[in-house]
Amino acid sequence: MTYRTKLLALLTCLVVVSNALLAGAHYVQCKSALETEIHRKSRSIAATAAALLDPEVIKNIRNRDDENTLAYATLQSELRKVRAANRRNDTWLQRIFVLMPAQQDPRVLEYVVDAEERFEYVHHPGDIYLRNDQPVGIGLEGIEKLADQLKGFQAGYRSSFAPIRDTAGRLVAIVGVTTVPTMYSTMYGLRSSIWGACAITLALTILFAVFLLRAVNRPLETLRRLIDSVGSGDFTVATSTSPSMTGEFARVANSIRAMAAGLRERDTIKRAFSGYISRQVLDAIIAKGELPALKGERRRVTVLFSDIRGFTTMAESMSPEDVVRLLSEFFDRMVEVILRHQGTIDKFLGDGMMVIFGAPLDDPYQEEHAVTAACEMQRELRALCAKWQAEGRATLKMGVGINSGAAIVGNIGSAEHMEYTAIGDAVNLAARLESATKELGLEIVVSEQTYSAVRPMFHWKSAGEITLRGRSEPVRAYTVEV
Repeated sequence: MTYRTKLLALLTCLVVVSNALLAGAHYVQCKSALETEIHRKSRSIAATAAALLDPEVIKNIRNRDDENTLAYATLQSELRKVRAANRRNDTWLQRIFVLMPAQQDPRVLEYVVDAEERFEYVHHPGDIYLRNDQPVGIGLEGIEKLADQLKGFQAGYRSSFAPIRDTAGRLVAIVGVTTVPTMYSTMYGLRSSIWGACAITLALTILFAVFLLRAVNRPLETLRRLIDSVGSGDFTVATSTSPSMTGEFARVANSIRAMAAGLRERDTIKRAFSGYISRQVLDAIIAKGELPALKGERRRVTVLFSDIRGFTTMAESMSPEDVVRLLSEFFDRMVEVILRHQGTIDKFLGDGMMVIFGAPLDDPYQEEHAVTAACEMQRELRALCAKWQAEGRATLKMGVGINSGAAIVGNIGSAEHMEYTAIGDAVNLAARLESATKELGLEIVVSEQTYSAVRPMFHWKSAGEITLRGRSEPVRAYTVEV
């Protein structure tokens, strides 16, 4: 999904959610106001009816036989008049009735008069007033107390009650009124208006978002092309700013161009010096942003020396082109193995090379990496020799010497020319061990220091104690099975 689509979707969702919340809150508020108004009207109707009825007459109606009396007929007629007068468009009075405490239990209410005509719905004197199919057990006083908050009682806001008191002020009966909710047509119209406004707002938002995204997309597309150019290695991007690039976009574009200029300078320096110093040192110089100082540090390293046996004699019978081709193919394989095992190529020594493990970056597994690299170098050489032999070309043998110990590692030389290398007795011993491979007839000779660090990891054979040139004491050495 593109940035433009995401932003459009985000704005649309934001408008929909915010409008829905506002519309819902407005709808609930309006509905509550209408319910309150309907309840107020129904209470006013109940109070008016209560004022019209004679409490003394009501006291004399207690059972179904009283329905045939003139008093009952008079009360029922009054209630029906009130009902008829309040069946209007704004309020439609559905039922009106009078309740008194039951003779058996004053907490339970029973009907006195009901204005309903339909026989299946009418209630007679003595019938128990039920709520949710259960008698109401709070008495007249309980209903009067609930009259102000009657939304949770009986039929909610559609029912209201008013007290009927005698001349002494005693609560005799209560008038109940139930209205039909006529607000739904109003709510339907309000709902249509609310959602219509939401739809218009959403449409305007989408139009604005599309316009805004088009205005944003042009500079973003220009920035994308600049970044693609830098990513593809083209650091020569134009320095002029596009007319569509203003404000923050112009500053971002200028930052990208400045970055491209810096990368171009860095790439130029790297290509210029890559032929003179090692890749690891060059990367360290670029990362630090300053020239290396002529200093070194003492650290533990593992040094590997390799050399092709009898190469000088063999090269005398080959053309220079064949010698270069053979060495190039040989070093391609060997360097690949060394770099794979985190070795640093210190220098090439004609047909041999010096490799450092554990510098310039620390390597806690330097001995293991060095021995593994030596074994793989011998296996690679065997594969190369098989290939050369099949082509009718000369084959080679190689000796490898490995030693671990403390050495001075760093940039050695002068201000005009320096190189990253390691110096010390540990380096000299590794070189002497490589020379000893010729006399011992072994492919790999490892010092006791390296052997002790990785003894369980390889299959070893003792090479005995050997005397090396320049050392007064014999050195215990080992060889590893390739």
